[in-house]
This record gives sequence, structure tokens and C-alpha cells, in this order.
Amino acid sequence: MILVTGATGFIGQSLMARLAREGVEARPYDGRLITHLKLREQLQGVHSVIHLAGAETRGRNRLLQHVDVEGTTQLIDECRRAGVQHLIVPGHLGANTAAMHSLLRAKGEMEQLVRRSGIPYTILQTSPLYGRNDRFTEIFLALAIWSWPFVWLPGGGHMPVQPLWVEDYTRCLHLILQQPDRYVNQTIAIAGEERMAYREMMQRLLAVNGRKRWPAPLPMVLVRPVSRLLLQWWYWPPITAYTIDRFFVPAIAEPGTVLRHFGFRPALFTGQIVYLRRPGLAWRLFRH
Repeated sequence: MILVTGATGFIGQSLMARLAREGVEARPYDGRLITHLKLREQLQGVHSVIHLAGAETRGRNRLLQHVDVEGTTQLIDECRRAGVQHLIVPGHLGANTAAMHSLLRAKGEMEQLVRRSGIPYTILQTSPLYGRNDRFTEIFLALAIWSWPFVWLPGGGHMPVQPLWVEDYTRCLHLILQQPDRYVNQTIAIAGEERMAYREMMQRLLAVNGRKRWPAPLPMVLVRPVSRLLLQWWYWPPITAYTIDRFFVPAIAEPGTVLRHFGFRPALFTGQIVYLRRPGLAWRLFRH
């Protein structure tokens, strides 16, 4: 039996659908991570846990500490008690307990907890994931739609990006479940096959949606003040401080990481972003 936390999130929905197609028995965790009794009850008879739950999308440091760090601590304690044999955790490229950015620091603390847990683990670090209903390509495209006639390019749009299709990421998670001995007690970094500048990525997003915008470089020194000015009134903003941090710490990996570790090549970016052609994406900013 496999237990999946965060099963209703962006990665979780893709993973649960894949496991169902493959005939793998998995159940979603439906409680709060800090609830001892709920965790204890649902971990009974569980062999592997895929821990996807996190508070990154809320953009609040307090919630990040509460859910990602304290929640993971609680989960690990209960996994030990239940005799869980494999803990699989998604990670961020650049995660480090000494990182200056709060998200990468919290993710580094989370990974450190997992490594020291004594439970066989696999940490699968990734570059930003994209796919239908993501908070990456759809949000950046929606911002470009609303900023007519410009598309704002932090730092001139030179930051490298290496997005990975969410379906390829969950395929990797499934392969880890199939061959746990091959990946046990490893931290694996993967990313998409194509590395491009942020400017090029935005050109592709706009082209597939049939839009045109004038590129408008935004000096990095203005990125944080401008984002705070525009987004601070939102309780759950579509672009958080963690999103802005991406422009200061690019999440990239060596080419061919997915092929080397998992034996297949990830999908090419332009071929998968056809979901951006559907109507209504301009309002994506206000549906969070």
C-alpha cells in the first residue's frame, strides 16, 4: 500500500492518475500532517509514502515552516512508528539549509530531516514543473496577457530555465516505486531536456496562445519592489516571493539527467504546452 500526501495538488493529481492507470494501489492522505492520530491511522499497513504536501503556493514563510518542516518532522515520526519502508519526497534544485532564500532553505531543512530519519528514502529534486493548471507557464502567460502591450522580462529575460513536464516527473516517481532498491537513499536531480532563456520561454508561451507583446526588460533591482507593489494586497497571490526568487537562483541541471537516471527522454516543451490555447487563461490570476 502507498500513501500519498498532497494528492489533490498539481503533482498529486497527475501522480494519482498515473498510478491508477498502472494498477498501483495508492490512497490519498486526507488529514493534516500535524495530526498524530490521523497520521497513525492512515499509515497502518503502508509500505511506501510519497510526500507531496507543501505550502509553497501560499507564499507565507510561517506556513512553509509549519507545513513543510514541522509537518515533515511529524510525518517522519509516525512513519518510523508504522514501519514504513520507503519515503519518497520531491525536492527543489538548489535546496540548502544555508540558502539565503526562505523556500530553498525550508526545502533544504526538509531534505535534511528525510536523510537523517533512518527510513530508506529517495529525494527527487526538480526544476520548475509545467502542465495544465500549473502555477508556472499559465501564471506567467496570464501576467503577459494583462500587461499589454508589453511582456516584462526580469533582468532582460536572460535567466536560464529548464522546465520539466509534470507527467514526466510523475513517471519518474512511478519508476522509483517499481525499482526502490535502485534509487534508495539517493538524492536525484532532474530537469527538462531543453535549456532556454526566460525571454525565449515567454515567446513560446505567447506564440502558442496566439498573442504578441513587446519585450520590456525590468532591472533586477526593481523586480522585488514592483512585485510587492502589485501583489501585496492579494491574500493568495498568483506570484509569490518564492516565484520571484527563481529569477535570482536559476533551477537548472545537467542535460540528460532524466535519461541517465530513468531511461527515457522527457517531452519537448513546445510540444506539450498546447493546453495554453484554451480560452480563459487571462483570468487564471484570479482563481487562487
